[in-house]
Amino acid sequence: MPASRRDWADGYREQSWSDFEVYQTLSGEGSVPFCHQLHYLQMACEKIAKAYRFRDTATREDKLTSSHVALTSFIESLLSSTLVKKDYKGRDAQLTQVRKDIRNIAREIEKLAPAVDKEQSPSNAEYPWESGKHIVIPCQYSYPNLSSLRDENGRHFLKLIKEAILKFDKRTIR
Repeated sequence: MPASRRDWADGYREQSWSDFEVYQTLSGEGSVPFCHQLHYLQMACEKIAKAYRFRDTATREDKLTSSHVALTSFIESLLSSTLVKKDYKGRDAQLTQVRKDIRNIAREIEKLAPAVDKEQSPSNAEYPWESGKHIVIPCQYSYPNLSSLRDENGRHFLKLIKEAILKFDKRTIR
């Protein structure tokens, strides 16, 4: 008998937490290049998005297991959930701005997977890419499009992802 969607969801959630823990470790003090931190963050985000989609949607399993594009739509669903709306009750303008800022961060993180948007956005966290006549090496690149991970919006995004992982059994994107 094949694994259930719940089995897949639990597996992706568990691996997401492992990837997120590596991200947190690499983000601490030290000289680990930013690309390695981003690589684990991208993987953790992609996997928790897939975990929720396995559990809470009817998306085909083969699509979920083969696609790297899951984070942005997951974030939108999460930010539209009853729990988040309750947190921002009476602060609709703030929630609208948070949605915009977090969705932008999510899209930039999603594009770190080399297979997502190689033509329009070749920068990724794994492989060198060409920029004009130069080769850009991930471990030497600063990822200015993700500098917001260090500000309030970034901290909010990271908290949202961490809570999505840790509170997986208490949250839904339905």
